[in-house]
Formats: sequence, structure tokens, C-alpha cells
Amino acid sequence: MRKDSEQSFKLIFESVKTIAAELDLEIKIPRLAKRQTNRHNYEGEPEEYYRRSIYIPFIDHFLDQINERFLKHQELLSKIENIFPNKCINLDVIEMQETLRVLEKQWSADVEDPDDFVAEFRMWKRNWLNQRKRSKTFLDALNCCNAKIFKTVHRFLKIGATIPISVASSERSFSSLRRLKTYLRNKTGEASLNGMALLNIHRDMDMTEEEILKVMA
Repeated sequence: MRKDSEQSFKLIFESVKTIAAELDLEIKIPRLAKRQTNRHNYEGEPEEYYRRSIYIPFIDHFLDQINERFLKHQELLSKIENIFPNKCINLDVIEMQETLRVLEKQWSADVEDPDDFVAEFRMWKRNWLNQRKRSKTFLDALNCCNAKIFKTVHRFLKIGATIPISVASSERSFSSLRRLKTYLRNKTGEASLNGMALLNIHRDMDMTEEEILKVMA
């Protein structure tokens, strides 16, 4: 669509003209000025004006967003997935070093000592070599990971389980927040809002009034 923008927009504009004719509307461009700073000021027919001012910028922005949100994160996602038990057991030394390099570069604050992280990652790999049932998702691996023994691995598993490119849970939490933060709750504090959101999302968890009062007290 971007390479052949004239032809692809022509089809769209033809359908727009049909709708405009049914509604008895005239398709025209905004008033042109000698010096325009707040909007496009292209000369020409309406089809050319809207193709240059709306269609092409929209397509370019859409392509940039796809590249930014997915393609640039592809390497990062593939490297953090190497922590999966069923993947880490098949890594050779070079792949392991490359994984550690990418993770350390992206989240340097979470790696206290690179040498300790290397040793910990090798322990994590040996831990799963003789086990038949291995975790295939971040959440399953997180439940099987001892945070005291595999401190940094556990931290990266938590990151993998929360980044939007790997799971949709964060998107669902935004939807819940939209329902909770109504006009009357606009001044709700962050702590209370987080608590309300967690209660709303995790409805399957049993929670008693005593536990809530204990935390609030």
C-alpha cells in the first residue's frame, strides 16, 4: 500500500466519493494560505491533497509503530525466552554468552554481578537436564524457580512474564483500570487504585476481610 500509494488510495477515494454523493456532500480541501504552520498546505485536487496530507503520513506512522513495537523487540524476546527450561538445556556456550550479553545490556540494573549471573544461569541449566517435565511459559517457569538460589534468573522470569510482547495480562489490566477509575474515583491514590485493580483482576483468589484489614491497618 505504501509503495503503490496512488493506486491504493484511489480505490479508497472512489468509495468516499460514492458515499459523499449519496449524502449530497462536496469533497473539498481546506483553505490554502501563503504561510501555513498548523496543518498541511498542499495544492492540487482533493484526492492528491488527502493522499499526501493524511493517507501517506498515516501509513508511514503505522509502519514505524509495527517496527518499533515488534521487530525491534524480536531479538530481545528470543533471548529472554532462552531462560525457558526446555530451551536453556539446548544452548551451547556461544548462545549462552550471547543471551547473557543481550539481557545484561537491556537490564543492566538487574544484573548485580555478571560472573555470578553466568554461574547462576549454568546452574539453572543443569537443574533441568535430568527432568522430563519442563516449563514452557514464563509463569510456569517462575513457579518452579527458587528465588533464593536463582536470584537473577527469577528476576528475568518476572520481567518476561510481565512485558506486553510476551503476555496479554498487562493489556487486560489496563482494561480493568479503565472500568475502575471512574469520574468519582478520579482522586484515588496509587496504592488504593492498585489494590482495587488487583482485587478486580484476580477474582478467583480467596480473600477474607481480616486479611484486608490487617494490610490496611
